[in-house]
Amino acid sequence: MQVGTVGGGTQLASQSACLDLLGVKGANRESPGSNARLLATVVAGGVLAGELSLLSALAAGQLVKSHMKYNRSSRDMSKAASLSS
Repeated sequence: MQVGTVGGGTQLASQSACLDLLGVKGANRESPGSNARLLATVVAGGVLAGELSLLSALAAGQLVKSHMKYNRSSRDMSKAASLSS
């Protein structure tokens, strides 16, 4: 995974604040690349948590129900969701 803690968009206010909050802003002088590795670990952990949440919703049968209930179409699909359960 490629992530950056120096250069590019890391100088923008919101990106800089988030990197600072995580304690990975800038280069680590004692161990080059360690801040980027830590940031990659944090991002990967967040992605893994999202995937586990998705799998649990699939296993519990909640994913399709929520999509049917909260879809963005103009038709009311809440009745169809209750019929399928």
